[in-house]
Amino acid sequence: MEKMRWGIIGAGGIADRRTLPVIGTARNSELSVVMDIQEPERLGAKYAIDATDSLDAVLARDDVDAVYVASPVHVHAEQVVAAAEAGKHVLCEKPLARSVAETRTMVDACCAAGVLLREAYMLRHHGLHVEMARLIGEGAIGRPLFASVHWAFQYPKMEGAWRQVRDLGGGGALADLGCHVFDLLHMLVGNIARVAMAAGTLVQDYEVEDLGTVLLEFESGAQGAVTTSFCISDAVMPATVSIFGSEGRIVALGSLTQTSEGTATICREADGEQQIEYEQVDTYVRQIEAFAEDVARGVVTTEESIPELLRSMKVLEASYRSAETGAFVTV
Repeated sequence: MEKMRWGIIGAGGIADRRTLPVIGTARNSELSVVMDIQEPERLGAKYAIDATDSLDAVLARDDVDAVYVASPVHVHAEQVVAAAEAGKHVLCEKPLARSVAETRTMVDACCAAGVLLREAYMLRHHGLHVEMARLIGEGAIGRPLFASVHWAFQYPKMEGAWRQVRDLGGGGALADLGCHVFDLLHMLVGNIARVAMAAGTLVQDYEVEDLGTVLLEFESGAQGAVTTSFCISDAVMPATVSIFGSEGRIVALGSLTQTSEGTATICREADGEQQIEYEQVDTYVRQIEAFAEDVARGVVTTEESIPELLRSMKVLEASYRSAETGAFVTV
């Protein structure tokens, strides 16, 4: 295909803010239809595109090769399975589901249908993170030994906020932010083997955790700590990704964002601290382009790709299990 033709499923929130405005600028993609159960008319007028409140209507269209699922987490499984059975490739917002079992149902459906399923981790396309991965992979800081990530913002109770309801979002701050962090750390350091989590709702008035800290042990033996928060402002706890190695460190500030912003330094004993230069890209455009490129190359979800698709959800589920038991849990 010359261009992948997209249908959007669930066009509020992140889809309306970030993906819908740029999908048409991706060199290998175009938008065919938007589906939203609340505001289809407004979105259709805003983007001058066909709009509907029917999932079946989107999946029945011949001019839809792939769908971007950006609906609340509790309906992901139903919508992804339906898309797969309709022969549509699927880019689904994170987290894929509320549990490993639910995720496996989605993955199995895409395997059976021979379509590609990807989780929408736009942070792995951030130019700074790509450059960090290259430097670490080339041994610029020696062997990675410890990783530290802080990501926080204030998220007070709001009417209709599904992320604040456990049965709808699968968890709180860690489910919303931590899955991104786990995927990024898999990219920078390697697979996570064991976790131990402390979780609490310390400030906000809802049932899910507004603060969660996870201790990590990687398969390589490296260690780490991740803190995600809905009760500390980003002004108080700036978003930070730090990777410490046997011969140096890389520290990134402000790169855990929906934009291409962020700065980072690399420090080695031999030559001191230096600024890291990187290509600034729209992470959402790059994510769409990368997905369409893979489909054009014939990449689909197979049994071999299942471990990667389950990876971050397994870490997330193990973390919540650890918070209940008070012990380290193997992923």
